[in-house]
Amino acid sequence: MGADSAILIDGLIAPEFDTRLNVGFSEVYEPMDPADDFSEAPVITQLTPDLVIRMFPAAPRANIEKYLPLVRRALIERGLVDKVMILMALATMRAECATFDPISEVQSPLNTESPGPAFNKYDWRQDLGNIGPPDGAMFKGRGFIQLTGRKNYKLYGALLGYDLIGNPELANTPQPAAQILAAYLKQNEPSIRMSLAAGDLAAARRIVNGGLNGLDGFRAAYLVGDLLIRDYDSDIALSRESPGRRESRKIKAVKAVSISSSASKNVRSIEKKKDNAADGKTKAKKKNDAASAKVKAKKKDDVAERKVKAKKKDDAADGKVKKKKDGETDEDNNTNGKKKGKGFFLFRPFRVFRAIASSR
Repeated sequence: MGADSAILIDGLIAPEFDTRLNVGFSEVYEPMDPADDFSEAPVITQLTPDLVIRMFPAAPRANIEKYLPLVRRALIERGLVDKVMILMALATMRAECATFDPISEVQSPLNTESPGPAFNKYDWRQDLGNIGPPDGAMFKGRGFIQLTGRKNYKLYGALLGYDLIGNPELANTPQPAAQILAAYLKQNEPSIRMSLAAGDLAAARRIVNGGLNGLDGFRAAYLVGDLLIRDYDSDIALSRESPGRRESRKIKAVKAVSISSSASKNVRSIEKKKDNAADGKTKAKKKNDAASAKVKAKKKDDVAERKVKAKKKDDAADGKVKKKKDGETDEDNNTNGKKKGKGFFLFRPFRVFRAIASSR
C-alpha cells in the first residue's frame, strides 16, 4: 500500500512516488485483452475498456485504457470485487469525473461566495475539518471521488501512506486517486450495500457526495453497468449444484410461480370485488345525490310557487280594497249630489214666496 505500491504508468513514474515497484501486484495491472468475453468471467475481469466505455459515453477511450487497470487493482486490494460494489465505484467515478480521469473541483457558486477567494465556502466547514483560509482552496475536491476537506485528506493520507496534508495534489495523481476511491467505498461499505440492496441509488449517492450532485450520471452508469455485467459468483454457485438439488430447486421455483400466480389471481379477484363494491357505492352516492338535488329543486320550486300564490293573493286583496275605496268614493259623490239637489229644491219655494211678497 501507499508509496511502496507505486507503479509505472505509460513508462512514467507518477510524481512524488517512491520508485520501488510492488511486484506482488504488478500482474493485476496488466491490460486485459479487449476481445475477452466478459459475460462469462468474474466481475472484476469483465471490466474491459469495451464494457466501461459504454458506461462513460463522454470519456476518451485513451483515459479508460490508461486508468482502468489502476481502478481494478485498487478495488481488488480492498476486496471490492462483487458486482454491486464495482458498479458503485464506476457510477461514482461517472458522477465525479465523467471523462474517467482524476480531476480537480472547479470553482462554482456551490463552493465560492462572491466576492471572495475561490472555495471560500469551504474555509470554515467544521464537518470537513477545515480551520480557515486557505483550507477551502487547499483541500478542495480532487481525484476519482473528489476527496474534500482537511479531515479527509489527513485520514486517507494516513491510511494509504501519502502526505496529503503537505502535498494535497497527490490526491489528483492516478494511483492515489484510485486507492482513495476504493478506501472510501470500503469504509462506507455497510451503508452503501444497504442502500443499494433497497434499490435506493439516491441514498447511495448521498453517502459519497453528501447531497445529490451528479445523481443523473451516477444512476445512468449504474443501470447500464447492471445490464452489461454478469453476476459471476451467482452463476458459479448455480453451476456447482448437484443434479438432484438443481431439480428440487426448479420444482420449488415452479411451485412458487404457481402459488404466486394463484395468489395473484385471488388478489386480483378480491381487488376486483373491492373495485366493484366501490363503484356500487359511488353509483349509489351519485343516485342519492341526484335524488337529493331533485328534492331540493322541488322544495325550491314549491317555495317559489307559494311566493307567487301569496303575491297573487295579496294583489287580489289589494284589488278588492281598491275597488271598495273606489265604490265608497262614488257613493260619497252621489250622496253629495243628492244633498246639493235637495237643498236646491228646498230653496226654490222660498224664493217664490219672497218674490210674491216683494210685488205686493
